[in-house]
Amino acid sequence: MNRIKELRRAMGVTQDELGAMLSVQKAAVSKYENEKVRIPQDVLQKLAGIFGVSADHILGRDEVKPLPKDLRDRIRASSRVETVLVPLVGMVHAGEPMLAEENITDMIPVAAGEVYDGDHFFMEVVGDCMTGDYIAEGAIVLVKKTSDLKDGYIYVVRMEDEVLLRRVKRIKKSIALIPSNPAYDPMIVTEGDLEIIGRVIESRLRH
Repeated sequence: MNRIKELRRAMGVTQDELGAMLSVQKAAVSKYENEKVRIPQDVLQKLAGIFGVSADHILGRDEVKPLPKDLRDRIRASSRVETVLVPLVGMVHAGEPMLAEENITDMIPVAAGEVYDGDHFFMEVVGDCMTGDYIAEGAIVLVKKTSDLKDGYIYVVRMEDEVLLRRVKRIKKSIALIPSNPAYDPMIVTEGDLEIIGRVIESRLRH
């Protein structure tokens, strides 16, 4: 049995708070603690840094050594992360605001420093058109709401009755919507036919 729960409780943080430190959801932390899934190597390294112990200690491969109280207090003081809840929305039709209450399916904790400079939301990815950018179907993307368009970045855009995830590039008075999966062709649209909803900040796999 691994010691994640023991170390988390000794630190005095919740599963939500630990999830925010690891950039995963509370459900993933629960699965790690109950050994329902294998702990990814990068997550294990983050846990070792957060708890100030070795990976072997987290995995229960060494002798049990309770953390001294003064170390627990120092870790607790330095490791608490202020979080904010960011809404997760689904694909919506034209005319509907992205963050309308009926479109919000979940609230995901995110470290406050990641979303300090504006409105953000998560959106679940449908389809495989952006797999070349390691954005798989079923992943969620963190989006910063903006109407500004910068060449080469990935945006959430609305066109007629579709909300799309594409890399964008200006071509004179038109905009190219470029998928990263070669199975799909780019689309060229006039700027007036497109609504820029937001720019993708990061992608996460849901656990």
